[in-house]
Amino acid sequence: MTRGSKLVRHSIRSVALIAFGALLAVILAPFLDPARSAAPAAAADDRMALVLTDAERHLVLDEMRNFLAVLQTISEALPDEDMKSVAAAARTMGSGAANEIPSETVAKLPDTFKQLAGAVHTSFDTIALDAESLGDPKHTMGQVGEMLGKCNACHGIYQIALPKRAGGG
Repeated sequence: MTRGSKLVRHSIRSVALIAFGALLAVILAPFLDPARSAAPAAAADDRMALVLTDAERHLVLDEMRNFLAVLQTISEALPDEDMKSVAAAARTMGSGAANEIPSETVAKLPDTFKQLAGAVHTSFDTIALDAESLGDPKHTMGQVGEMLGKCNACHGIYQIALPKRAGGG
């Protein structure tokens, strides 16, 4: 084989590889489009907006964080069957804690929101009472699961929004 024929064969192979690569790129391009990434596009948040001032928003979110903190304390006490700690923690977010939100803020909240929040406070009362009287960690875990269902329902229905500011903000 002469040097010239090797060069021609090498050139043909190079052109064929380039053509194959281009064809592959054309075929795969629609699937590699960054605009069509594997992550789904974020859907619009269609939950009902609770329009609160920044201070009111802070109060409501603070109460939710308190719910979580108490649930953490309960979750940490249950494996040790420390039902006194469960009862003490639950009692801090029972019905008595429901009165910590000012009536002006409560008046802005829809009835369903108030019912769900009230049911969570009542659930804490029930957990406290049952922890003391029954002393059954499995029963308490079931109660926590039911309460978290109420939390999930509320978070699925509502979002907290600040009032729109004059000037498009």
